Amino acid sequence: MIDNKYRYQLEDPRLTGRRKQKFTCPRCGRKHCFVRYVDTQDQCRYLDPSVGRCDHEQSCQYHYRPADFFHDNPWMETNWRHATITPPKPKPAPPLVPLDKDLPAIYHSPRSTFWQWLTTNVAPRLAISRQRLLEVYEDYCIGATIQGDVVFWQIDHEQRVRTGHIMQYAPDGHRRGRNNWIHSYLMQQGKLPEGFCLRQCLYGLHLLSRYPDRRVCIVESEKTAVIMAAAYPQHLWMATGGSSGLSAEKLRPLQGRRITVFPDSGILTKWTAVMKQTTGIQYTVDTQMEAYPPNTDLADLLLTQPVASPKS
Repeated sequence: MIDNKYRYQLEDPRLTGRRKQKFTCPRCGRKHCFVRYVDTQDQCRYLDPSVGRCDHEQSCQYHYRPADFFHDNPWMETNWRHATITPPKPKPAPPLVPLDKDLPAIYHSPRSTFWQWLTTNVAPRLAISRQRLLEVYEDYCIGATIQGDVVFWQIDHEQRVRTGHIMQYAPDGHRRGRNNWIHSYLMQQGKLPEGFCLRQCLYGLHLLSRYPDRRVCIVESEKTAVIMAAAYPQHLWMATGGSSGLSAEKLRPLQGRRITVFPDSGILTKWTAVMKQTTGIQYTVDTQMEAYPPNTDLADLLLTQPVASPKS
């Protein structure tokens, strides 16, 4: 039953009279699982895209309420109904405080379920040697936890460790269980550096100076970037870590480089809009994935049929 005493409510067909939409979660990046809040006193208009709740209450736990949003952005509550709102000047970002530069070495190991899947399934199918996989692992500083989960390190173009994405994979190469982050582990242990504030970067960004002449190819998942790097080493492969992980801010270090972005099927429009906001980047948006079912990516395609390599 809908309670009409609250002005801002999660979207519901009984409330809005329209089909409920589910969006991509700002935190976990999973599609069609994020319900946004609407303004019941203003034609059920959506609030800010960040205001809503993720369906994955156990694994993601993202729930940004309107009260919290207006507390963080008090100027918005007063001017919410006005179409022309002049936001305050943004505060300068605090100095970047990276994680310990030695962390990737501590977790440095190929002993994960992900590595086993690569060596027993992917490598034979794509005729990739074990030596080549080891070279990719070295390049991307891929690690593993003692539980056998893979660690994809986010290291920026100045070799600063931003965080590490911990992911669980089943023997068939599909994700399972809950994903986590190195900075979350460190926070639980009280070991985060003083002043640390998470500022993510593209996965693989630290390789820019090592391969200055390679075309940069950007995909969504770290798994896909690793597989493509092994199969097409003439290019430098990076990943956003999620469909919402592509931004003009993250692309700034790529100015002057030639880039091809490969959106998964279903996010072509979103990624094209982001690329149009960039400056100083010669880019191409690949559209081939739109011919396939939603959420299909290059790795899915590569493991079933050959993929055309981007032009240099």
